[in-house]
Amino acid sequence: MAKWIIGGVLLLAILVIAGLTAHKSVRAEIVINASPEEVWSVITDPQTYGEWNPIFVAYEGVFAEGNRLELQMKMGEGDATPVQVLVKVFVPNEWIHQGGGYPAILTYDHNWRLEPVPGGTRVIQHEDYTGLYVLFWDPAPAQRAYEQGNANLKARLEDTNPDNSSSRNP
Repeated sequence: MAKWIIGGVLLLAILVIAGLTAHKSVRAEIVINASPEEVWSVITDPQTYGEWNPIFVAYEGVFAEGNRLELQMKMGEGDATPVQVLVKVFVPNEWIHQGGGYPAILTYDHNWRLEPVPGGTRVIQHEDYTGLYVLFWDPAPAQRAYEQGNANLKARLEDTNPDNSSSRNP
């Protein structure tokens, strides 16, 4: 009986260590021919979020440091799932740092960075995932979705999408 208890404790310890040290991340970057202020106004607008963001199709709450938001996450077909995030850092026109999850199981730490460059803005989305679940998770769909979201954001701001009904240029 003692061997089973020791074995169980060792297995539990291995799972806890794996859960605390497992890590994966995604990063998507694009340059958009628009000012940081213009990009910022789109990524912080709850009314149009789902028009360009393929993963987070809506959110409720106010982007401000210390606030909690509820995002509606949709991966592929099916219903959206509510996801809670805490806004950790909020620097207008530059940086949003938000995260959430369940420690040791799955946590997510997402950053929007806007960097002025000649002729526009470099938009960077970077997200780190930690926890036991990431050992069994493929980040490739999230990577593709963030790249698509950045491309959609670019099209919206540069008015290159013919279906864009909120064009800046009438």
